[in-house]
Amino acid sequence: MTLQKLRVSDATHFNSHELATILNRCFEGYLVPFTLEGEMFASRFAAESLSLADSRIWFEGETPIALALITRRGWRSRLAVFAIRPQWRGNGYGKAMMQSLLAEARARGDNEMIVEVIKGNDPAQRLYESVGFIREYRLRSFTSVGAAEQTASLTLQPFDPERVAGMIMGEPHALPWLIHPLTALALPGVGVALEDNAFAIVNTLFKEPQLRALYVTPEARGQGYASRLLAQLAAAFPGIIAPCAVPDELSGLFERNGWREQNIQQYQLRQTL
Repeated sequence: MTLQKLRVSDATHFNSHELATILNRCFEGYLVPFTLEGEMFASRFAAESLSLADSRIWFEGETPIALALITRRGWRSRLAVFAIRPQWRGNGYGKAMMQSLLAEARARGDNEMIVEVIKGNDPAQRLYESVGFIREYRLRSFTSVGAAEQTASLTLQPFDPERVAGMIMGEPHALPWLIHPLTALALPGVGVALEDNAFAIVNTLFKEPQLRALYVTPEARGQGYASRLLAQLAAAFPGIIAPCAVPDELSGLFERNGWREQNIQQYQLRQTL
């Protein structure tokens, strides 16, 4: 299938409310219900480093039928959203659109592109793998509801979230995009510290508070500070969740401390360009 019958535009011609409307229509009938209002669209995707110039909207006539939102940091890009309206799915447009997006990423000098796909969305995963993406790891989500939320005394202190992000940025390991310190720092929220040994950034934009960053200083590791911090966060921010960006290697911390896994998982896929 070619895209010759379609018109394509970058996203700079649309405001956040218009883009949210297009997104909502493209996600109709999706595996997991997903809608955004314009204000939330602006806050969320600005924090994820949305590139309007590199994002694409495809039209049949004057009707928007597909949307791709590209976020970028340095030589790395991420397909944050890719969705096609129901009546245009299953006819080969998806693969042609993905090939176009990958060609554009190579042309602008990106070294790699990543994408997350909901576990169980087999058609999307097959599409991404058909154009060269390789599954890297699983991402999970946890809620503090049901964990022990009582603590003898709350000892969390306010702490500059920029300093928390800076400490995490100094670590050599890479984190998933949604819990990267740059994402956490750009969202509305607060930073907290536990005895100057453990730190967190809690985002408050969403319905439930979200734990987007957690850090323990090297000299304090192995002494239970992360567990104590999780307990205090559960007490200070009732209903706090860790969004669906927790890799398996970090999931044990939440499980050991009574946080319950939510019924949604994702896979992160990557392609070297």
